[in-house]
Amino acid sequence: MLNDIELADCISGPRVRRGVKVSIRRLQPTLFISSLVIFYFGIGLLPTQGQSLGSSALSVRAQQFYHDGLALVHQNRLDEGIATLKRALEYDAHNLLILDAVGATYSLQGNLRDAEGYFVKALTIDPSFNPARKNLAITYFTAAQYERASAEFERLKSGPGDSRTIACLFLGILAEKKHEYSRSVLLLRQSGPLLRRYPESLIALAKSLYELHQAQAAKDALLQLDNIAGGTPAEYLEAGNLYSQLGDDQRALSAFDRAEKSGTPLEGVKYKRAEALARLGRSQEALGILADIAASKPNPDDLNRLAHVAEDNHQYDLAIQSLRLAAKLDPKKEDNYLQFSTICSDAGKYTEALQAADLGLQYIPNSYRLSVQKAAVLDNVGRRVEAEHILQKAVGLSKDNSEALLSLAIVQTNSKELDAAANTLRSSINKFPSNFYMRYWLGYVLVQIEDSGVASPNINAEAEHAFRAAIRLRPTFVDSYYQLSRLYMHKDEKLAEQSLTACLRVDPNYGPAQYVLAQLYLKTGRRAEGYKLYAQFKKQQEAARPNGPDTENN
Repeated sequence: MLNDIELADCISGPRVRRGVKVSIRRLQPTLFISSLVIFYFGIGLLPTQGQSLGSSALSVRAQQFYHDGLALVHQNRLDEGIATLKRALEYDAHNLLILDAVGATYSLQGNLRDAEGYFVKALTIDPSFNPARKNLAITYFTAAQYERASAEFERLKSGPGDSRTIACLFLGILAEKKHEYSRSVLLLRQSGPLLRRYPESLIALAKSLYELHQAQAAKDALLQLDNIAGGTPAEYLEAGNLYSQLGDDQRALSAFDRAEKSGTPLEGVKYKRAEALARLGRSQEALGILADIAASKPNPDDLNRLAHVAEDNHQYDLAIQSLRLAAKLDPKKEDNYLQFSTICSDAGKYTEALQAADLGLQYIPNSYRLSVQKAAVLDNVGRRVEAEHILQKAVGLSKDNSEALLSLAIVQTNSKELDAAANTLRSSINKFPSNFYMRYWLGYVLVQIEDSGVASPNINAEAEHAFRAAIRLRPTFVDSYYQLSRLYMHKDEKLAEQSLTACLRVDPNYGPAQYVLAQLYLKTGRRAEGYKLYAQFKKQQEAARPNGPDTENN
């Protein structure tokens, strides 16, 4: 937001390009509009004191009140200025310049409804009076009446001089708001040098270019913000969000800094800073921001988003700290405990994961999702009897209980209750026939039953059917192909090879399939193919080691 505005004339004929500077700091608490609009309300709306109203005798008194009114406005005495300009209208009620000046002053005051009335009245008298049309269009834009603003700017677009460039600028911004990105870029570039003078227009251009997959051009547009002063906190926040989307968190931080320093700080800026810091690996600084937020005005939703970012960057302490605070703020929100427990479990912190699930179940005792999550943690720590009991209860908590049924079968499998697991899956598949993972897991359980040496004659065929059904339902899940190949290995090596080849078509780097197929090639005399595939497998294994490739034997 600009600290000062230049007031200059906006009517046809000779123009005074520089006028008296008027501070608008007094207006900032009531004018939450863009720096671009504020600037144009200064330059575009008001005429200078030297502009003549005309030479008729009727205008003599009007002329005096008009000039006195403008002088008051230039001194930022807006209420007095409006009252004096209205006195001028008592002597010349249809004077376009006075009507436009009253509307412009109302606009600077933030009274957009009254401003609109005066601009409309001027255009009713003379529809060709472009200054009032430009001011009316800007007023509609500021009031977020975008369709009405577009209609007025479209009329101005064919007008003379700066009317066209101003119209292109605002129409370009409006096109971006309507997701018409190609049109936005075209119009904004047609606005010429004006484009590079306002944060809002550059941000609209950058957003449009980003949506058109022109990342470098979008970043170039954002970089031009460094040469502009006077943006609003909301504009710099948007710029920071765009930098984050473009993968430049360092510049995003700079934009968020400007958002905090350029005026009344927005509520979400601190969280955005913490997210960017987390992505940059600066977790201690992010935690420091969290501590500040906790002491002031924390928001559970933003804390959850921050936890997601921290988890994605493997910063589990930051994620857990965020979710612990979110759960404290909103103790009956299920997602807080669920995400907290999941992140702790992923980090191997099973005690904390179990505590989070238990705490959530204290507030939401019949939570289906928290029950399933608690059972998963208990399974991880070997407390499978408890896990099975919880899952059997959870099955009755939701009609869509596929997750509980599948989890129950997995716990039974881990407990070596293979027949029970198979029976759970068979009945579950009847209820959820399109669940690919249930079919996959049934095949997996049946192969284990067969490997235990107590298989029935039909179990092999049932396992094959289960894997093939899983592949049909989810062709991209590679382990279904791999498990099917294991099933075939002892009865038909050709079918086993086909399954392994299909697996590697889906994922050429799937290590288990590479290794088994390499062994199969060597066994059947295709040594060159076997050694080549084994070399690929070995290279991947070495690259995956924590300390990098093994160079001892090189």
